[in-house]
Amino acid sequence: MKPAGHVRHTVSALALALAAALAGCATAPPARQAGSTVVVHPPDYSGWEREVRTRADELVERANHAVESGRTDDALGCMDRALEIVLSPPPGYPVRPAYLDYIAELLQDADAIEGRIAAAAEGEGGTWDEDFLDLLVEIPEQGPPGPEVGPGELPPSDLPLVLNPQVERFLEAFTTTGEYRSRIERGLERSARYLPMIRAHFREAGLPEDLAYLPLIESAFSPTAYSRARAAGMWQFIASTGRLYGLKVSSLLDERRDPERSTEAAVAHLADLYAQFGDWYLALAAYNSGAGNVRRAIRRSGSRDFWKLRRYLPRETRNYVPAFIASVIVAKNPELYGLEVPEEQEWNFDTIEVPDALDLQFLATQLDLPLEDLRELNPAIRRDLTPARYTTTIRLPGGTAGKAREVLQATPRSEWAPRVLHSVKRGESLYTIARRYGTSISAIRQANGLRGNLIHPGQTLVVPRRAGAAWSAPPRRTPSRRAHGGTYTVRRGDTVWDIARSFGVSVNDLRAANGLSRRAVIRPGQKLVIPGKGAARSSGATASPSTQRRAHSGTYTVRRGDTAWDIARSFGVSVDDLRAANGLSGRAVIHPGQKLVIPSGSRSHATSAARAPATGTYTVRRGDTLYD
Repeated sequence: MKPAGHVRHTVSALALALAAALAGCATAPPARQAGSTVVVHPPDYSGWEREVRTRADELVERANHAVESGRTDDALGCMDRALEIVLSPPPGYPVRPAYLDYIAELLQDADAIEGRIAAAAEGEGGTWDEDFLDLLVEIPEQGPPGPEVGPGELPPSDLPLVLNPQVERFLEAFTTTGEYRSRIERGLERSARYLPMIRAHFREAGLPEDLAYLPLIESAFSPTAYSRARAAGMWQFIASTGRLYGLKVSSLLDERRDPERSTEAAVAHLADLYAQFGDWYLALAAYNSGAGNVRRAIRRSGSRDFWKLRRYLPRETRNYVPAFIASVIVAKNPELYGLEVPEEQEWNFDTIEVPDALDLQFLATQLDLPLEDLRELNPAIRRDLTPARYTTTIRLPGGTAGKAREVLQATPRSEWAPRVLHSVKRGESLYTIARRYGTSISAIRQANGLRGNLIHPGQTLVVPRRAGAAWSAPPRRTPSRRAHGGTYTVRRGDTVWDIARSFGVSVNDLRAANGLSRRAVIRPGQKLVIPGKGAARSSGATASPSTQRRAHSGTYTVRRGDTAWDIARSFGVSVDDLRAANGLSGRAVIHPGQKLVIPSGSRSHATSAARAPATGTYTVRRGDTLYD
């Protein structure tokens, strides 16, 4: 799947999913009574959309700052939460094109953040040094005619296979001497291990089993394939699409590279596309360049026949479907084209559940196994480390699970991972990091696949620890911030997010008070106006008085820095209800000193105040999030 179509086909899948989900939730209009006319007014969801967009935008802001600080998992978590929010519409919500456009923008933000994380991770690329799909574009539209192949020579298939000049061009390219043939040979060799498992998943889903050959042109069946477009694994998922289909993508675990988990996601994705188009050629074209491109081609051509509308598709997609057909023909009859027949074998292994950080190098040593064997069985585990405080399923060679459990039970957890992760900060070098952890520069370079000594802020490094060294870096201290005369002077390393959090105001309010756009950069020495009153709060302190609101006799007096969104959230009402109770239009601006009527049924004081813990603990209630 290529990036150009990623957002388009993802949003189309979202539209399909939302429409299907809401079809059963929509409330039927009341029946018309005899002799009377019942006027049904459709509900207004604009207020819900505004609230959701505000929350999602704040999460994107937090994700960007987390990337800047080297907290990649936090960044990915914020983007996951943002996507979760926008994909949880209320019952009966009609899918509007404008809202789908917003989701597309959010997915573009997610891909941009994933790209920044990938760029910071040196040596984490896959084994696919050149994208095979890029080579498909190089095959000319018109070329010498292929070999004469009659319909009777087509192999049996549960997919509609055809032979035409387009397919024959790829048959010739895949089977004559050159780069295409060598890649097909490597792909067929790798496929022997995975094809039985992949076919079983398609069979269980009631889909054509020959779709199992799609990785042949996507990645040559390489689980660790990583393209310049940031697509990973044998099915070449972009990060946000993978998460949409339930794959975990983090700095330590990337399930796009897990053969079985990514196959489950690919089966679901292809099923969604087929449900949308009802034609496998169109579904495959959408898998490559996006459902939006396919719909536009249908409209422009007036046909749903791939061979008639293909000239309206991007060039790579025009080639993608005939290339796939040719790959199926070759894979099912390799000996006919002088290729070695792969001997398929069941992918056999044992599994254990690991509840905490574990170093594969430690486990390989204890089990007297080659490290490469564990890496080959567990391609989703990046840097040979499993995430801390997270249960990870690890594959092991058959017959070794019992001994592995005994080793882990006999070894303290603190010794499972004799390495740590370090997020590079500004001004650090390999020398200072090595000295801090009592290791050597060469050990760090070897652990991270670095050719030189160049590192950059935000980059995450694996640091081998010497025996007896401190387990982790000292806890990061949150600097205290104070405003003088209602203003704060920016210091080195400050971000808008950190400053807003310190003073208990929203990022949007802080930007608005200082005329800062969303992409504006702050600099040391710059003075910022802090909305509201109160000194800075330290990390973990209760909300400052400026964020606690109380209504007197059902009314609330607006304070500097307040927004309708903040006030509505504080009193547990919707923005629409608050505006309606005060005769405010959607674009009306509120001012300090203005008195607002709080609709009945609201909480008597701010949510933050209601939730303030009295003894240092808080019991989570239904609907709570860390963000709230």
